[in-house]
Amino acid sequence: MLSAIKGKLFDIDPGEVYIETPGGMILKVLCPVSSYSEIKKSKDIFLYTTLKHKDEDLILYGFLKKKERYFFEKLIKISGVGGKTAISIISSFSIDEIMIAIDSSDAVKISSVPGIGKKTAQRIILELSGKIIFAEEDVTDSVKIKDDLMSGLVNLGYPVKNVKKVVSEILKDYDDKISFEDYFKKVLKKISR
Repeated sequence: MLSAIKGKLFDIDPGEVYIETPGGMILKVLCPVSSYSEIKKSKDIFLYTTLKHKDEDLILYGFLKKKERYFFEKLIKISGVGGKTAISIISSFSIDEIMIAIDSSDAVKISSVPGIGKKTAQRIILELSGKIIFAEEDVTDSVKIKDDLMSGLVNLGYPVKNVKKVVSEILKDYDDKISFEDYFKKVLKKISR
């Protein structure tokens, strides 16, 4: 498996990067459009990659972050989600945003991505809800806070479905600007109504 590529930026378009390897080969790599501005600034490129076979072609997908590649690989295992659709999802949302949408069963948000209908969005939620685990270094503070809040409330006896909804709403409203204790008080107050 081709797990990463390192080289010099040869050319770039939104969603496509051409990388010149030290051996002189130029490889076309499909990337999330959201990575375009960061990659464009660099002369030296390092991307985590996944190589896929489609019809007669070999397609190389590249990601700046390991967790983007991990999430991409989980998405393309779902029936009806190909590489193009998976890249569109990662281009449209940060991994944290899409994980919150999946965990809160927000099919409307997921189906807002071009090429994803409501049934595919529901399939993504069904297949991935509670099944994505990132390595500790890949987990952001907001994901840790969310997990800790949910665990605390479930341990207090609140139903998981209600907890997911309320925690997602509170995290969206305050966006990492307050301490865990303050988050917990706000979630507790809201869920107790």
